[in-house]
Amino acid sequence: LSTAGGGSASVSGGRNNEATGYCASVSGGEANIASGHASSVSGGDFNDASGRRASVSGGGTNSASGDLSSVSGGQSNDASGPCAWVSGGYENTASGPRASVSGGYTNIASGLSASVSGGERNDAAHNFSTCSGGQDNDTTSDYDHTP
Repeated sequence: LSTAGGGSASVSGGRNNEATGYCASVSGGEANIASGHASSVSGGDFNDASGRRASVSGGGTNSASGDLSSVSGGQSNDASGPCAWVSGGYENTASGPRASVSGGYTNIASGLSASVSGGERNDAAHNFSTCSGGQDNDTTSDYDHTP
């Protein structure tokens, strides 16, 4: 049973999906929730878009909780910062404002406009810092770049 409970909300396919935010939508998949204002989940399973105008395109167990945040796919990814995004991969987190993780495994971008391109266990914790990939790299200051 799928439900559309928010004003102008819609669920157009799948099963056990919920669109509870105003103008929220779930297009398909299973057990997806779009609870943020104008949020959307396109498919996959167990995804959650709770931020305002947040989106999850697919994959599984992904969360877009920051306002204007986005997760494109993968598994167990989290875009919790405002305007943050995760493209894919597994267990990646973009928690800083305008932070991004392109993919990989257990990467974190928590600084303002910080980014991790891929790899595993990389951490861009400082503002405007980047980790290009590899393994176990951490930024040490604002504007820092690690290979």
